[in-house]
Amino acid sequence: MSEENKKQWKETGGFAQDSEVAQVVCKEEDLDQWDDEADKAGLSRSKYLYKLIQEGRAYREHGAMRSGGDQKRIQELKEEVAELEQRLQEKESESSAAISFEPDTLRNVLTDQYQELDEILRSIVESGVLDEALRQPVENQLYFLAAQDEVDYERGWGWKLTEDNGGDD
Repeated sequence: MSEENKKQWKETGGFAQDSEVAQVVCKEEDLDQWDDEADKAGLSRSKYLYKLIQEGRAYREHGAMRSGGDQKRIQELKEEVAELEQRLQEKESESSAAISFEPDTLRNVLTDQYQELDEILRSIVESGVLDEALRQPVENQLYFLAAQDEVDYERGWGWKLTEDNGGDD
C-alpha cells in the first residue's frame, strides 16, 4: 500500500495517524467465530482481535501462561488456601478459649485462710468478674458454629443445637 493510500485509508476509516494495518491469515471458521464473538462484545473485528492480543500479552508478561506449571501451581495455591483457612479456624478457637483476668481478681478472692481451688473458682465465678472475659469468646464461638450450621438462634429464645447436631425440637 502506498503512503498516499495509507494516509487516505486512515482518514477515511477514522484511524489515528500512528495506526497501521496488521493482516491475519486464518481459517474461515475461525474468522466467523471471531466475528460472532466481536458482535457479542459490541466491537469491530479489528478492536476485538486487538483486545485479545493485548490480553494475551499481559498474561504472558505476568507469568499467567507459563507452560505446564499452571495447573500444578493452581493446585498448590488451593492447598495453601485450605491450610490457611484451617489455621485461621484453629486460631479463632484458641483465642476464644483463652481467658485472662487481672491478678487483682485473685487478690480480692484470696484471704488469710487456705482455700481449695474449687472454692477459689466458685468465688471468682460468683463475683461476676469472668462474665465479661467469657462473654466475647462464647459469643464468637456461637456465631462461628451458626456459620457452620451447627447451632440456631431465635430472638427471644436464644441458642440451640441444630437438629442435625442432636438438638430436640
